Amino acid sequence: MYDTKAASHIDKSVGAKIKLGRLMAGLSREKLGVQLGISWQQIQKYESGANRVSAGRLHQIAHILGREIQWFFDEADNEPSDIGPSPRDIGMARKFNRLASDRKKALEALIDEMARP
Repeated sequence: MYDTKAASHIDKSVGAKIKLGRLMAGLSREKLGVQLGISWQQIQKYESGANRVSAGRLHQIAHILGREIQWFFDEADNEPSDIGPSPRDIGMARKFNRLASDRKKALEALIDEMARP
């Protein structure tokens, strides 16, 4: 039987993406909460997966973070053993976001090439 109260791995994955997006945007939980009209504690509950995020709220968060809704679900079907970005991942993402568009494309091509078997 499915426990409707327990957070699923997808809830946790979406929460981790909220945290990653928030950190990449350089926002504290408090600043994001103010923009959404909710407490920083609620943001923390979303990020941990303790509270599920409604579709409407996720739409607001996506808008504030400058993300498409699908970004929150990319790779959510994979059930990772450790959900959430590492400090190194966050640092790399922040640096990547500061790159010009043409440099982002070049770096993505390099990573794609390096990741080939």
